Amino acid sequence: MPRPRPQKITVEFDDGSKSSVSFDNLPTPLQFEIERQPVFTKPSSKPEEERFVLLEWEDGWKEVIGVEEDCTNINRYYVISRPEDVGRLSLNKKDGYPQLIEIIRRPSSLKEITFLDTFQLTPDKSTREGKKTDHFFSLTKKGNALSEVVKDFKNAVAEKGLDIQELRSQDPDQLREPYEAIRRDMGIQAGQRQQDVYDFFAYLAKIAE
Repeated sequence: MPRPRPQKITVEFDDGSKSSVSFDNLPTPLQFEIERQPVFTKPSSKPEEERFVLLEWEDGWKEVIGVEEDCTNINRYYVISRPEDVGRLSLNKKDGYPQLIEIIRRPSSLKEITFLDTFQLTPDKSTREGKKTDHFFSLTKKGNALSEVVKDFKNAVAEKGLDIQELRSQDPDQLREPYEAIRRDMGIQAGQRQQDVYDFFAYLAKIAE
């Protein structure tokens, strides 16, 4: 995978001693929390090979989430109520095990999902089991919102006095500051990791004509 992934976690104690553990041996929730911290994330060396999900809500809020590179298409989206609402976006993968993404922010108000194509969400049916209710949404293809995002990205780059060709050639570690300024202008938030947004912009810089 182009994006570097942690291999080992080392803790140093106040007496100078150290203890290490393989990152893969940590509980999955802890791995997730560690990878959310900017200090423990590295830019992708090949952003054009990464895959991203772009989410847009009814109120205009947008989030970007980096997903595994072998994700092929959207399986389904549904919201679980018990009693809090949590959205679940399921992406099919080549190995047969889907990647699940939890949507915490206003899951029933998610309007569009862009992954390869853009899909509009419409409430479809609900099923109840005990105290839990699953609300399923149908997905209707409506073009590709990515072209508009590329246009907005190019405008934001120009307004900051930057050049896309220069962005392509710079060291990825040096791009966090300009990409953060562009992120604020475009109103795009990180769904999970801040680095996902920066890698997404590096991807846009690669595909922008």
